[in-house]
Amino acid sequence: MDAAEMGRKGGRSRSLEKRTAARRNGARGGRPRDAERFARKVEDVCRELAPQVPRIDPGDLRLIVRCLLLPHERRAVFVTRRQDGRYVF
Repeated sequence: MDAAEMGRKGGRSRSLEKRTAARRNGARGGRPRDAERFARKVEDVCRELAPQVPRIDPGDLRLIVRCLLLPHERRAVFVTRRQDGRYVF
């Protein structure tokens, strides 16, 4: 089975959803334009919160802040905290 049989058109997006996503992500389907701005916002908030919560691992804090800044439909829900202190969702 080749790419044409699998429904791939050599990178050409034909469906309305794919065209909309390509426009939103940039003409060539690259990284969304807002991704860099979002990453800076997460970094700024983490830098501001880190002194207030020194016992939280920086990676965990970044994950928590990222999930809280994402739109509601893309948020992760934290279920429990593992014995090593990390969160599982």
